[in-house]
Amino acid sequence: MECSRRALRWLFVCAAALLAAPAALPAQQVSSGDTLHIRLLERVHSHHRARPAVRALVIAPLAGADGRVLLPPGTILFGHYAGSGIERFDGKRHWLALQLDSAAVPIFDAANDTVHAAVSMRVVAVDDARESVDSAGRIVGPVIPSVIHSKGDWAVVALGVLHPVTAIVLATTLEGEMKERHRAVSLDAGTELSAVLTRSVALPRRTEWKLPPPVPSGVNPDSIAASVPLRATLRARNLPSDIVGIAVIGTAEQLREVCAAAGFTLAARMTLGSDFKTFVRAAKGEGYGAQPVSELVLGGQPPDVVYEKVADSFLKRHHFRVWRSPSASVSDDGATLWLIAATHDTGLTFSKQRDAFTHTVDPRVDLERDKVVSDLVATGRVAALSYAQRVAPPGSATVNGGHATMVTDWRLAVLVLK
Repeated sequence: MECSRRALRWLFVCAAALLAAPAALPAQQVSSGDTLHIRLLERVHSHHRARPAVRALVIAPLAGADGRVLLPPGTILFGHYAGSGIERFDGKRHWLALQLDSAAVPIFDAANDTVHAAVSMRVVAVDDARESVDSAGRIVGPVIPSVIHSKGDWAVVALGVLHPVTAIVLATTLEGEMKERHRAVSLDAGTELSAVLTRSVALPRRTEWKLPPPVPSGVNPDSIAASVPLRATLRARNLPSDIVGIAVIGTAEQLREVCAAAGFTLAARMTLGSDFKTFVRAAKGEGYGAQPVSELVLGGQPPDVVYEKVADSFLKRHHFRVWRSPSASVSDDGATLWLIAATHDTGLTFSKQRDAFTHTVDPRVDLERDKVVSDLVATGRVAALSYAQRVAPPGSATVNGGHATMVTDWRLAVLVLK
């Protein structure tokens, strides 16, 4: 009888404990074919003999069909070198293969735990102006130039007779190109990649990560959107240029911290010295992380600061210009309104509007707006986020000197920093 009472009492204690404990989050399924956007945490090099471990940071949330976040920003992927070398056939490209095989997934619940899981991923894209990814998932450099280089040699000889200075410039550029194409595949820490899961994975628990909540009632995104200019303009001819697609509320220090945490660097001011340094680096086939940008104005004012992510060379980069809104007041804590115009440079062309060479941009400008927002949100320093719809101007907006139609929904992203 006493044993029965003790057993019954124990059952009541266990039941009470189960009711008081938080419910375990159910498992979640990450499917084969899902794509992750990641950022390398260490430099990788195809001539690295030690074959060290590789780590990468997930920088954009992976959501399932029901909208729940399966893998949140902050997930750490672990892997290793799967091979490297130089192709033996024509082209003789340098190559590097990475294998990502495990993940540490933060679980944002009361326990603030981390779940480790085995994964299998293949790199499918590198955000780089030089390297690419082949069908086998190898990161490869460009082919070795042959005929083009021999023609270049003849051009240098011919120019040497007519214009020695131009011949020296061309020879330097060609030499830089040869060194660039022959060098090993090398990706610095901070390089961004896309990788696809090659098999489905069941995680034992589900993350509770969510996007930041809408901006508080004291901030009116629609009012901000109505007062913000749609586009920055060229100073010389006052022609419309980049879309102002993001508004950020925060202090100057908060803005610096969130941009640095997201992997953006400061662009140099456009001067004769910075222009020359950009040319020299381009001639050598090297990247220049502080390369200047052309000046755009908002309300007649140049940007207060410019941030960028240079993708290994002069041709490709993510960047955005930031203006302090002249109509916004500064709060007691130093917070103010910052206006951002972001574009993705993808190549080089000659602009008749500017009478100079300039970058071409991806006409799908909302992709760059959303990338910048995602990068900032992934830092955990964004307290609130909302989107406000703006009225599209009459006619179709264009980019790249009028040669491409801009693709945009004209929404303004409004972020509050913390």
